[in-house]
Amino acid sequence: MANDREPDLPSTAQGVEDTRPPALGLGRIVIAMYWLFGLWVTVVAVLDLLRPHSSVAATSPLGIRVVSLLAGIVYLLAAAAITHNGRRMRILGWISCGIALVGSFIVSLASLGVPELSAVRSAWTTFGSDFAYLPIVISVIGLVWMWYSNPRRIVEIAEQVDSVNTHRVKRR
Repeated sequence: MANDREPDLPSTAQGVEDTRPPALGLGRIVIAMYWLFGLWVTVVAVLDLLRPHSSVAATSPLGIRVVSLLAGIVYLLAAAAITHNGRRMRILGWISCGIALVGSFIVSLASLGVPELSAVRSAWTTFGSDFAYLPIVISVIGLVWMWYSNPRRIVEIAEQVDSVNTHRVKRR
């Protein structure tokens, strides 16, 4: 029985208080836009998968309908990543937004000579024309937002402003 005592720990754990104001404005618009668009694309893809006797499903291959569902999932992952602004979620956000943009171009270019693929309602076929070209626009907005809201970049800008203000004070 060398040391049966537990270390003295405080009876209540002290939490860190976050005094930052809530995010308002453009960030919430981007987040809402991603969630709504992700849900829209996912619901359309699920309905197309579940209705095998519809005219779209009868003429289209199963693979492109699965790609449509994958597109919806990618947009929902991007929405979750943009909503939760942690380091790992930012990585997921960059990857998701990048896949959404590149996927739209790859699937659209691959389906140019294949009319069966272009007939399917998907966020990634025909450059997103079935969804008013929003897949490309929203992907670009997401990538720009990921860059604009990068905490590291914001801190660097704040430090530069701080050093300029410090220089001005010293000159006086």
